[in-house]
Amino acid sequence: MAISRRGRGEGALFYRKDRNRWIGRIDVDGIPRTVSAKTKTEARYKLDQLRRSADDGIPVASGTLSVADLLEIWETKALPNRDLSPSRLVSHRWAVNVLTDELGAVKLRSLTIDDVEAALTRRTHTIDTAPRRKGRGRTTGSALSRNSLIKLRSTLSQALTWAQRRNLVARNVAALAELPTTDTPERTGKSLTAAQARQLLTAADGTGLEAMWILMLYLGLRPGEAAGLAWADIDFDNATIHIWRARKTNSDGSVTIGDTKTAGSIRTLEAPDVVLRTLQQHRQRQQEYATTIGSMWSNDGDLVFTSPTGKLTDPKAVRTEFNRVITGSGIDGHWTPNLLRHTAASLMADAGLPIEQVADQLGHKDLRMLQKHYRHRIKPTIGGAHVLSEVLDRDQLSDQ
Repeated sequence: MAISRRGRGEGALFYRKDRNRWIGRIDVDGIPRTVSAKTKTEARYKLDQLRRSADDGIPVASGTLSVADLLEIWETKALPNRDLSPSRLVSHRWAVNVLTDELGAVKLRSLTIDDVEAALTRRTHTIDTAPRRKGRGRTTGSALSRNSLIKLRSTLSQALTWAQRRNLVARNVAALAELPTTDTPERTGKSLTAAQARQLLTAADGTGLEAMWILMLYLGLRPGEAAGLAWADIDFDNATIHIWRARKTNSDGSVTIGDTKTAGSIRTLEAPDVVLRTLQQHRQRQQEYATTIGSMWSNDGDLVFTSPTGKLTDPKAVRTEFNRVITGSGIDGHWTPNLLRHTAASLMADAGLPIEQVADQLGHKDLRMLQKHYRHRIKPTIGGAHVLSEVLDRDQLSDQ
């Protein structure tokens, strides 16, 4: 019996005449595992698959894997290696909790399109809460919106794609599953009217974050984009502002500066005089304040907006200040800083700005979200058909 020597940790291959088969052996967690095949190539492939599964943390008896097992492995092995924002990680982990609760007991290789669609349909209705299983479980008993169902299906599809590349499943049933209809209405972009926006600006005049509210309202910035802005990003000479990073809130509640929400969010925007003038006033006040408190000031990132000691702004403190300004303006209702961005989008749409330009201004890489939330506000613009109609009608008249 000739043994084919392989590298350390790669196992061994040998041919057994009595069985007329190639045999592969490897130790997995101290336990000998064996594969067999008619050809040496096939045996080597099976042995490599066995070793890779062990390296990925997948149980060797992969046929017994449940959906819960896959989701746990994907969450701990694959998800941390992806370059995702903290909010995206939280979203995926929420989806894993729900999917584990709905489909966790199903054997992975038995999972069908009907299973996935039935689980999504169940989540369109109010459900009873259930005890948590290994830290997982239903986080709410409320019926889910269509957007939430899309997130569930997307997370399951990504986990199944990961499993498919490792030959754990034959196909991705989540990618083939259809979404159910839902009675839960989608939230539309709540926004201030032009008159309310002017009320807000009047109330914000002279306050500590006046420049932040003006930036968000005039340029349509996200709160994190405004918070991540540095003085070097502002070109006063050319009246432009470069948006390329943002404040991020980590899962432990700490804040850092990171990438923008998407690659398409990186953009350079024209800044009107009112924005530049307010920023210059804000910089002067910041410099005077830093001189006053001396060594207590530490703005290493040269940020435009900071805490009282020069650190990155805290989202909760920003919301508190915004609520104070809203209250002072006399505007009723519950508002958050992000609604200034929605207001910017609505006012641009009301003014007849083409949706493509609105998307560029806000840093959206596609138009679907804008069309969904602001389609009732977007005015028709003159298109090629109207221009051609005018030209052809004029030509027709000249021929008569």
